[in-house]
Amino acid sequence: MKRTLLATLIVTTCTLSYGTPQALATSVTEINDPAQIQTTQTWRYSIQISSTATLEQPDPKLGTLDLGPRLIYIMRSKAKDHTWYRMRLGFFETYQQAQTVLDQLSPLYKGAWIIDIDSNEKEDLLAGEFKTYLLSASGATAVTRRKRPSLNTDMPQQIAPASSGRLLKVASHENDATDAKSADETAPDAPQRTETGTETAALTDEEKRLQTLMERGRQAMVDKQYNRAIELYNNVLREGETQFSPQALEFMGLAQERKGLTARALRSYRQYLEKYGEHEGAPRVKQRRDALITAATPPKQQLRARQQVTEPQWTFYGGVSQFYRRDENTTELDDEEETTVTRSSLSNDMYLTGRYRGETYDMRTRFAGGYEADFLESDESEFRMSTLYLDTQHRESGHSLRFGRQSESKGGVLGRFDGFTYGHFINDQLRINVVGGFPVESSTVEEINTDLYFYGINADLGTFADAWDYNLFYIEQYNSDVLDRRAIGGEVRYFQDGKTLFSLLDYDISYDELNTFLLLGSWTNLDNQTFNVSLNYRNSPILTTNNAIQSQGVNDLSELLATGITEDEARELAEDRTARSRSVTLGMVQPIDDQFQLSGDITISDLGDTPASGGVDAIEGTDTEVSYFLQGIGSNLLKDGDIAIVGLRYSDLTNSQRYALSLNTRYPVTNELRINPRLQMEYRVNERDDTDQWFVRPSFRLDYRWTRQARFELEMGGEFSSRELTDDTSETRGYYIVFGYRYDF
Repeated sequence: MKRTLLATLIVTTCTLSYGTPQALATSVTEINDPAQIQTTQTWRYSIQISSTATLEQPDPKLGTLDLGPRLIYIMRSKAKDHTWYRMRLGFFETYQQAQTVLDQLSPLYKGAWIIDIDSNEKEDLLAGEFKTYLLSASGATAVTRRKRPSLNTDMPQQIAPASSGRLLKVASHENDATDAKSADETAPDAPQRTETGTETAALTDEEKRLQTLMERGRQAMVDKQYNRAIELYNNVLREGETQFSPQALEFMGLAQERKGLTARALRSYRQYLEKYGEHEGAPRVKQRRDALITAATPPKQQLRARQQVTEPQWTFYGGVSQFYRRDENTTELDDEEETTVTRSSLSNDMYLTGRYRGETYDMRTRFAGGYEADFLESDESEFRMSTLYLDTQHRESGHSLRFGRQSESKGGVLGRFDGFTYGHFINDQLRINVVGGFPVESSTVEEINTDLYFYGINADLGTFADAWDYNLFYIEQYNSDVLDRRAIGGEVRYFQDGKTLFSLLDYDISYDELNTFLLLGSWTNLDNQTFNVSLNYRNSPILTTNNAIQSQGVNDLSELLATGITEDEARELAEDRTARSRSVTLGMVQPIDDQFQLSGDITISDLGDTPASGGVDAIEGTDTEVSYFLQGIGSNLLKDGDIAIVGLRYSDLTNSQRYALSLNTRYPVTNELRINPRLQMEYRVNERDDTDQWFVRPSFRLDYRWTRQARFELEMGGEFSSRELTDDTSETRGYYIVFGYRYDF
């Protein structure tokens, strides 16, 4: 099934709960007399609109928004020898009022965020230290202009007054200062659904896409690519309320904190606590929020020198889960029925993370694994271990070492392995990494295959121009002392407001073959239309000498070479067993209004042939295949937090034509209980045997959060199919049920 790279955007716009709505025409009038400003003790919040290197006036687009009577003020601040002029909109008594206005500002100012105001800011405002404007509805009483104190001697002495409805544009800066490095913990782990053993097959395509975004965000945090992480988690949050929303909001706050965007991080943490106060992560988020507030508070004068240093300590957290799954299928042909139970198993999973923070070292150890009890074939029961490592970082020198079973998605590494990753920051924009180990083909493998090993070196470069990051790598892999793979390549990442680009290249210099080229890009314009493109060329599977063992009746490369085949012959067989896959996807998201949006994409792809050799028959590839997809999304239709998704897909494939309809809804019955009914229908015309086939797949999911730590899940569904044969009809039906619990501690 082709995956769309289309990122869907759900915009929720609320009506300002501040008086009667006015006409959309507003005026912006400069206030030259601070006495015109009436303050109140209940002012608590303001919105930072922009930060510019020069003193400028409000954006004329503010005049198109119905924001009610508000003040716009510009304050001057310094950050690392640079002067910034911060434009803010106020004031608000509650965070919810500020959030409502921020929702309206977001299309114009994607970098805007809510801040707490303190008494000093109020006093400076009333003292005339800020350049101030009144944003009011047309026809409001004009403000008398009087001479006012200048902001500072180094500010421009003359600012042209704005005419009604015609104001100068203010440049937008995402960051007020350069990046700040955090000495806090390394990135939190992504959602544990896959890692702790829950079947990804039980997820919908949309949930799998969001899960992929969460995993990419986790990796970006590990790589300290905080701009990228913020963008990825923000894409998840734009989908509306999902099972990934709490973690996405928490991790986005953490990325903002490590990026040095303290005010934004505080905003994210407060949003989390307001929306998910009963979530298991709430105590952790509250701790981070309090730590930021405490750090931002000027310290009291010390009466005597501090005599005691906080002792280094270990902290532990983790979780356990148990899920039972049963699958049963019935086939009816020639008036005969056959029922088969294809699965009956209990998945027992656990993850455990330990953190040590000392004055010299930060360490983390993590385990994730489980035991699959198969009730049909007890011999098939198996132990899984996907992660077991120790990670150590030296604070001052910038050296880090991770040793054990781990996963890596950069530097040419092909996934999970048993080994080490060493890294060292040469400077703020260059990190050298050395990696080596033994690839792990399956988490159920308990022994290390020392015949298969790799080593490599890669470099992280960036961030440059607050947008560009790079990774360059060289890697070698050997199998039974035979060169399996020797590749060079790299990654390019570009992240700015409304624009993203990711590119990956992997070239095997020993085979002189391009293994992978991937290009992903998206652009969101001022009308909130999002355009996406994906170009993907890859070997399938990725070219290694080990590909030669396919259909040869051997288990590994050493057995194949023992039959008399030379290394050169094995490399030729490997190339013959490797097909070339190409695809391109173009997509677009079109918002309709506050509740609805449309999205669509077209995917064109093909898979190349593989020739006959070594006693293996040739495999014919595909023709050019085309798939069209259209999707409509509605949110907050019956209740805040609900969502309904309707999708249509038409695929013109080499061997069939397929027409598919999908319905996916989610409804929050209460804060603790959510239900998720889904329906998929598909009609196929099979060209090889000229038959028609129907598929109907209903399912229902229930998620109940009992406490902050405990959650129960139930999912059940089925598949019904009917195929018209030449002289008969074949019908199959089946069902599955999955239920269990998760407990985090």
